[in-house]
Amino acid sequence: MLAENDFVGEKMNKIVLQFIKNAFYVLSGSGLSLVVNYFFHLYVSRALGPARYGIYNSIMSSTLLFTFPFAAINLVVAKEVVSLEKDRVKMFLQEALGLTLILGGILFVVLVCSLKFILYFLHIKNILFGFIMIFIPISAIFPIALAGILQGLQLFRSFALVTFSSQFFRLIFGVYLVSIGFGIAGALSGSVLGGICALLLAIYLLKEYFKWPFFKFKKQKIKELFKKIFFYSTYTSAFSFLIYIDVPLVKHLFSAYDTGLYSAAALLGKVPIWLVGSIGSVVFPKVVEMKKQNQPYFRFYITAVGVCFIGLILCALGYYLLAPYVIKILFGKAYLNATPLLQLFGLAAIPLSLASIAVRYALALEDKKFLYLQWICICGFVISLYIMHPTLNYTILWLGLWSTVIFVGSFV
Repeated sequence: MLAENDFVGEKMNKIVLQFIKNAFYVLSGSGLSLVVNYFFHLYVSRALGPARYGIYNSIMSSTLLFTFPFAAINLVVAKEVVSLEKDRVKMFLQEALGLTLILGGILFVVLVCSLKFILYFLHIKNILFGFIMIFIPISAIFPIALAGILQGLQLFRSFALVTFSSQFFRLIFGVYLVSIGFGIAGALSGSVLGGICALLLAIYLLKEYFKWPFFKFKKQKIKELFKKIFFYSTYTSAFSFLIYIDVPLVKHLFSAYDTGLYSAAALLGKVPIWLVGSIGSVVFPKVVEMKKQNQPYFRFYITAVGVCFIGLILCALGYYLLAPYVIKILFGKAYLNATPLLQLFGLAAIPLSLASIAVRYALALEDKKFLYLQWICICGFVISLYIMHPTLNYTILWLGLWSTVIFVGSFV
């Protein structure tokens, strides 16, 4: 019995060490992506000013709200690949690309039909911004699907590289277009071109898995994957709404200037969420694998949460002490009024980040009760903010409160 426990303990240690190694790759890629993303936003926020930057960021956040339900294909593909033999991945890639093509067409139709309402809700009259907005998620959906293949194969270095490339090329093209006078339209176009470059890189990294024809449309398989995507999207879109709906709501409820200040604080304040949330990319396939092999996946989940919690406490302290200096250096004096918002975000980022891991964990277990909890919380957030929003601070307080409910729910 003792020997058996030693064997299990040794195996668990290897799993944890492998998790740390893979988490390092993903965190490195996410960290570099965030650095590049921040260079882009710092330039754009200064070049456009608080009011126009608020318009740009509200458009991008609205775009993400439409993208994330379709981005569930990443998780569906990853989970399918985990259970496949390597020689079956080539055939599945054809099926996945066929499904992605169909989803891209559906997304295009949804965006075209919704464009008038989105521009009205955001109080934006320039139709060109809406036209470019349509192509941002379209250019992102194929790299997202191929990143799912890399994630399922547990090729986390390549996965991180694709994630980074999208942000890097957005920086190159976006800054150039803004600098030559295209303003908000140039910044939006940078995202489209960044997505195309990420797609080309993902194709190169997976070249050994491609075969002609690139797309296969098997009715039964597509129907099966559609069901899974619908189920997964209800998970991912719920939490994504909680993370990204705040900026469009602030733009609707407050002025463009206030939205600019909030956007600056949110951009910096959500760094821990994006970094820690990226660890979910490691947690998800590992929990799926451990559950399949009857290994102690809950123990693994607790270990991952504990490691992240320590880092988040340190981040919150850093935000409280350094917020005014960081905002002044990165955004300039025009954004100094965002200082208390950023300090508050440091605290709210703790439950938000842990909730992002809880979502991937529950999704790996296909826990339907947790799904209902998420949607209750997102509805609670929107209703709470509409009823009580005397200052911008309340947006962050409500975010922190409802994300705490989501995280605690993963233990129930």
